[in-house]
Amino acid sequence: MFRVRQANATDTEALLALAHTGNFINLPPFRDAIEELLRVSDRSFSRVATGAPPPPDHDRTHDNYMLVLEGDKNLCWGTSAIRGGMIARDHPNLSYQLVKLVRESTLLSKTIHGPKDPADEDDRMIVSGRMEHVYCVLFQDTASPTELGGNVMRHELRGRGLGKLLSFARFHYLKAHPEWFSDRLLAEMMAPIDRYNDGTPFWRHIIRKFINMTYDDADRLSTHKDKREFMYALLPKLVNLSLLDDVVLNSMGLVNTSTRPAAEMLRDVGFTDTHRVDPFDGGPHLETRLSDITALHCETREVSGSHPETETTDLLVSAETERFGFVAVRVNASLAGSGGIELPPEAVRALGVGQGDPVMVSPMRFVPDRRPVPEIPTINMPEEIRRRESGLGGKRLAALSIGDLATIVQDRLDEIIESLKDEKDKTA
Repeated sequence: MFRVRQANATDTEALLALAHTGNFINLPPFRDAIEELLRVSDRSFSRVATGAPPPPDHDRTHDNYMLVLEGDKNLCWGTSAIRGGMIARDHPNLSYQLVKLVRESTLLSKTIHGPKDPADEDDRMIVSGRMEHVYCVLFQDTASPTELGGNVMRHELRGRGLGKLLSFARFHYLKAHPEWFSDRLLAEMMAPIDRYNDGTPFWRHIIRKFINMTYDDADRLSTHKDKREFMYALLPKLVNLSLLDDVVLNSMGLVNTSTRPAAEMLRDVGFTDTHRVDPFDGGPHLETRLSDITALHCETREVSGSHPETETTDLLVSAETERFGFVAVRVNASLAGSGGIELPPEAVRALGVGQGDPVMVSPMRFVPDRRPVPEIPTINMPEEIRRRESGLGGKRLAALSIGDLATIVQDRLDEIIESLKDEKDKTA
């Protein structure tokens, strides 16, 4: 039986081999790095296992919880992780917020007719005076959300429902110990990376012109807190994507093929697109709040006797024991009475639980809670000028100085970014 359990030092070799199957920013293919991740993970799980609340001065950015998917003969087939808090304070998490800027000609926005009969549809010339440009604005996030990442599984096991177990087990742990995490959850999804052509169109057409190194080198350095200074110093603050080749704009927010199932699973439980992307590859950032996750309903039940003849349900069941720490399985089991659960013997052994022990239970088949994608933040220049008409002396757009235009755009960008910060800081 497959199970997900908290990682330990015995998983080093398996995780190192898994890291070499792809390019995973949260699972570097270096023994020292993996050993350090496991040490931090053990310390993080052990601190929570004491049952004491986090101290007032607790800094969750130092916490990282690694899980492994374990099969027969205790072989490790996959991993996923919870990062207690993204780098913040002196090293804010960076992303690009996409913003739409609208300019409009009052004259050309009206229908302009040709020299012949205006009633003749074939003879009518229609001109649109509305232009929309998409900008990316560098956003520094200091609210330190909890990040879900490091979801890696061997290709030969995909399509068997084990990815859901590996991904959703994290929510059991989050729900069981919410005081150790931010209510705001972030998942940074990897974009389609072209290993033979230096990253992505976003990197090649924009970022590579500001950071003089390959995508792989920059990506690797960005994972080290003491080496991230180059990002703050060199990344452009504002870029008009609409002036570049269409391949750049069309690639923004795309998800790597191997990452797509993980993104869809997160959207099923309420994660939604934020119109923010990774500052290197342009991959999307998905977010939700832990307190808003209702589709993946979690409840605590007690283990009761096993009755094979009773009707069973596809469930995710987790436990925390002194022997295994946190462990979870996907199993067909029967919910008994108002607070019990009847588990098959192999699930009891895998979880390390006995009669009367508490377990956390979620249905693995539920109605997806897909949230609508919010509108992209927009700066409408005609509206902004009207809003500031008294200060601009009633000038038209063409009569404004470059300084006036820059001030309008910057003021509105500041308002948009501040509103994002306010929303995020509420959940910090």
